[in-house]
Amino acid sequence: MERSDVIIIGGGAVGLSCAYYLNQAGYNVTILDGGTADKKSSCSWGNSGMVVPSHIVPLAAPGVIKKGLKWLLDPESPFSIEFKPSLEMISWLWKFRRATNPNHVKAGAKVFRELGFTSRSLYLELGQEMDFGLESRGILMLCNSEKVLEEEFAISAMARELGMEGVDLDQRGVKAIETGMDTAILGGVHYPMDCNINPVLFLDVMQKYLRAGGVKIQYNTMIHGFQTNNGEIESVETKQGKWKANQFVLSAGSVAGKLAGIIGLKMPMMAGKGYSVTMESPVKKPALPAILIEARIASTPMGPNWRFGGTMTVTDSDRKINIRKLKAMLKSVQDYYPEYDLSWTEGLDPWVGLRPLSADGLPYIGPFKEYPNLIAATGHAMQGISLSPVTGKLVRDIISKKETGFDMDMLSPDRF
Repeated sequence: MERSDVIIIGGGAVGLSCAYYLNQAGYNVTILDGGTADKKSSCSWGNSGMVVPSHIVPLAAPGVIKKGLKWLLDPESPFSIEFKPSLEMISWLWKFRRATNPNHVKAGAKVFRELGFTSRSLYLELGQEMDFGLESRGILMLCNSEKVLEEEFAISAMARELGMEGVDLDQRGVKAIETGMDTAILGGVHYPMDCNINPVLFLDVMQKYLRAGGVKIQYNTMIHGFQTNNGEIESVETKQGKWKANQFVLSAGSVAGKLAGIIGLKMPMMAGKGYSVTMESPVKKPALPAILIEARIASTPMGPNWRFGGTMTVTDSDRKINIRKLKAMLKSVQDYYPEYDLSWTEGLDPWVGLRPLSADGLPYIGPFKEYPNLIAATGHAMQGISLSPVTGKLVRDIISKKETGFDMDMLSPDRF
């Protein structure tokens, strides 16, 4: 039986970041990941790579249910729900609906602000010793309708109240800083403190760094059971055998809820299916990363390449690509960048991933009361890359029994 101080279940950006900070603290760490070594099955691989302390509004926000129901009637909309007769999904949707209230948004914004700022600082530190394409020129929120632009200005006002820098822009203001491509929008907001990285490079560089530091990484290793004793996890069971440890970190993305359920723990989780496409050396690309608000598309220049992705389909575990939604996403980019040509994406293989969606839009970070040596580190939705370093640091502090400096109640995996 293999043994480590800490076993991390899941080797995406969050799992790797947990391993990094635990390894730095002197722990013997093993990562067990059910995916392949190329990491394409990881939700992190196809991420937009945005590091966004400006993203302070939880996914569960007022109006999202009403807007979502309207989108459900449009087969090409960026949002949908794969309805199945599942008690798990019904329960998740009910909890999600209860969380869509102003008090939750206000409290969640403060949590995201602290997490986001800390993660940004940690990325800047990591960028001093690793090259993963870190750029810190900010990110644009681009709008092409008056109502949505007003909503984004309201969010930027809230962000400024929380100490962030957000610059409201009209058409001319956007064109003054977006010098890579012409834009067809009414206005937007620029968040200068936001950053972006190349997530594929981050996964590769971090993996090599960890292995050089003695961290064991096992791919194609699915967890199918836990051995428990006296309120603690003793080992995890896989087809390759058992792994024993003192502490366990559950960072398995959208399947984390099901794994927790094996030992009777309730951590509501659904998957949010999304797509991304990466164009290598396109004819033109934007100078700055941007969120195309109405289309719910993230656009990120990555070195010579350009990646954009989007759509959100709440599902159980289905990775099947909805061609109609994918084509609608690819076409929508032209509504914001008129110089973009749909032909640039012909022949490219789209990536599909399952984002881990908690039932209130906030991640699950912390130990379970029933099994204190099992620490959750999942449920980050679209902010897995953005919040990976701070999550890793929090997990290290929890295992090391240090003060985290955060109010962890809203992040507790037992909050439901």
